[in-house]
Amino acid sequence: MDHALPGCRFLVSPLLEVLLAAEVLLGRHPAPQGRRLDTKNAQRHTLGLRPDVIRQGIKVAAGRLLHDTSTNRQQPDLSALGPLEKPARTFFETCLADDWPRIRATLEADIAHRAHQLASRGVRQVVEHLPGLTVREGEEPASPRDCMTVLVPTAFQKTRILLADATGAVITYPAVGQHNLWNGSQTAAPGRLGALLGRGRAAALVNIGDGCGTTDLADRLGVSAGTASVHVTALRNGGLVATHRTGKAVRHVLTPIGSALITTLLDPVSSALTNLSEML
Repeated sequence: MDHALPGCRFLVSPLLEVLLAAEVLLGRHPAPQGRRLDTKNAQRHTLGLRPDVIRQGIKVAAGRLLHDTSTNRQQPDLSALGPLEKPARTFFETCLADDWPRIRATLEADIAHRAHQLASRGVRQVVEHLPGLTVREGEEPASPRDCMTVLVPTAFQKTRILLADATGAVITYPAVGQHNLWNGSQTAAPGRLGALLGRGRAAALVNIGDGCGTTDLADRLGVSAGTASVHVTALRNGGLVATHRTGKAVRHVLTPIGSALITTLLDPVSSALTNLSEML
């Protein structure tokens, strides 16, 4: 799959992920290897999500990513689907809610991993190594805002162009660790990380994702802001997290070592282990 790359950003889209999952669970796209499908349950609770309806929802969600950067990365904003909200919410609550924390953590870890790759390797090399995507030369736009490529990790599907027009493109690609998310390996990884760091700190490391403040992290973990701050301090002292302050605003991000540690556990066959050894 070829695509020009005048400008690009990596984003997580919970809304889009719900719709991509619906396509898979309803048999419209191949399921990730190892995914145990409950198609009868999915079909019973998605009567309003016909294939054409899902496609329309995907188009809406993709367009929103291309033109609106203020996306909610924690829970899917299903209200954006208008009349599709009710069946989409029923599908999410019935078929995805229990797995959602693991799905979101996998997507956020992928974004954090890409951010460190971008800093060290540059955008072209990072994008060219995404599975199923080849960058071709194209005419540069007059301004980066004239054309944008949005790259979205997914736990459910392969590389796929969801939207392409004069303003840019939205492309999904399989998140690092996608094939382990559904076959049991993912459940073992946090256990190993917890044994190393402690369960609270391991959860904090994973949930920091591509960056957040202390209050946001506390909400993700379901703990007090003070407890979240203690976890972040320990992770920062261990070199796994860095904290940036702008005025009164504080943002915690993974360091390259923290990102590589998570990615290695999510996908042991990836290059993350090699990257980690090089950093050390």
